[in-house]
Amino acid sequence: MKVVYLITTKGHGKGGHFHSLNTVANALGRVHDVYVINVGVQCSPSLDSSNYKISFVKYKGYDFVGTFFKLQKIVNKLQPDAIHAFDVESFAFGRLLSIKLKQPSYLNKCGGPNPKLYYPKANNIVLFSHENKLFFDNCKKYQGVNTVLIPNRVLPVEIDKARVVAFQEKHKITTEKTILRIARIGNHYHQSILQGINLAKWLVEQGCNVKFILLGTIQSNEVYNHVLEFIDQNNMSRHVIVETEDEYTQNASNVLSIGDIVVGTGRNFMEAASLDKVLLVPYLDDKYPLLVNNENFNQVFKTNFSPRTKIANYNSNLNLIAIKDVIDNTIKGESRDWFDKNFNVIEAVNKYTELYKTSGKRKFFVLDIVLNILYSIKGLVLK
Repeated sequence: MKVVYLITTKGHGKGGHFHSLNTVANALGRVHDVYVINVGVQCSPSLDSSNYKISFVKYKGYDFVGTFFKLQKIVNKLQPDAIHAFDVESFAFGRLLSIKLKQPSYLNKCGGPNPKLYYPKANNIVLFSHENKLFFDNCKKYQGVNTVLIPNRVLPVEIDKARVVAFQEKHKITTEKTILRIARIGNHYHQSILQGINLAKWLVEQGCNVKFILLGTIQSNEVYNHVLEFIDQNNMSRHVIVETEDEYTQNASNVLSIGDIVVGTGRNFMEAASLDKVLLVPYLDDKYPLLVNNENFNQVFKTNFSPRTKIANYNSNLNLIAIKDVIDNTIKGESRDWFDKNFNVIEAVNKYTELYKTSGKRKFFVLDIVLNILYSIKGLVLK
């Protein structure tokens, strides 16, 4: 089977959905002929093409028609069995190319909140979260759309021991318990970063020897400066490490072992689970992240381990006590079992293969095609 994946770079190209596509394409590339076409302002550095071929096509928005013909030339030569887009902008091309090949269209929604404004109608939408699946299945607009839940998108993490040692030496980490948050330093993860600092402060006040590590690229200088001010205002400079250097932020999952406990969201949560880490997630209406355990795992999974997490009968004080108990007693994680059952991308290969073989329905959704093209052009022009 031959599969073409499409994805759009509007900025740095380091977002989670690039890593998800890279993992899925590499996994399927072991058994199928996989080709990734990256359109946009630059080629994403997250696409390593270990088990697939890759092409980059420049796309600035206003040149939609010219870009389409370039893609059509590539696709005509490849003659794939399926064209699968990993974002809305590239789906504007993918659906037109699928029509030309008389094939159904495929679109991935890679987590995130449910759509509030425009989101396209595809013949098949692959979803990463139960929250999104429930939304699309219950929305009248998407009746007749085949929605498929495939959360598996992560390989077991391989730790780069040399980088881990270098990080520990640089920041003089010795006997402290470490709480790690890997996140882009911007508006989307701002509150979850502050929650981690708040947790470290509370633990220090209880007499725990801990450090909170923030590892991520700076997306917003305003948010970055506010985080530094927040650290100073709370007298936490000795207990917080902020690392933004590319040496550690690129392929950051390879240094996950610097954290004894990991505050994770989405893909990052799943990667940490492959190492059987004790895991926390940002909590929607609290100053602190939530300790994830076997009792609340399914509730947290519904929202894809996101900052939108809420659980029934939540008690902030009991949550803090449970986290301190983990610190004091070096309690091991329960997360490797979650990884094996729910996240390992190897389990997704058969699911994607079956989808491409069995999804035969084709609908054009003509008005939606127009809206999708306009959305794509706007997304690049006004990026």
